[in-house]
Amino acid sequence: MSMFELDGQEKAEKPKQMSLSVSRTISAPAEKVYDHWLIPTFVGKWMFAAGNKGEHLIDLHNEVRPRGEFSYKVQRGGKDITYSGAYQRIDRPRQLIFSWKASNGEACPNRVTVDFEQLDQKTKLKISMQMDKDLANFSDEVKQQWSNRSKALATLLSK
Repeated sequence: MSMFELDGQEKAEKPKQMSLSVSRTISAPAEKVYDHWLIPTFVGKWMFAAGNKGEHLIDLHNEVRPRGEFSYKVQRGGKDITYSGAYQRIDRPRQLIFSWKASNGEACPNRVTVDFEQLDQKTKLKISMQMDKDLANFSDEVKQQWSNRSKALATLLSK
């Protein structure tokens, strides 16, 4: 073994990943749905809607560009939580990929891919999430959060 290698006991194993996904068809064109993910005026109205754990958006920062960072400061149950990440891919209006983490250490996906498929004047939205397998007990809760978010977006766009 060379001096640059770790022996078997010191090797850090990468956590194994699991995939989750939710889908929803939204009655709006893909460009409009896509823009509602990125433009602060819009994203602030649905991402943390009251139906999603009673969250209230306090502050929003969004640098819409590859490697651009974002943060959403939310109040839930009297406590402030910051959700943050960075955009890894912005392909309007087809796909959006970003990292995701929560300041309070709650179980959440570490990578989110959103696919936007145009179907006439509707959009099939597919949200795929990668998260550590050791968080498998929280997978139903995570899926429900993102399902609630996509439902809030669909409701906003149906008005």
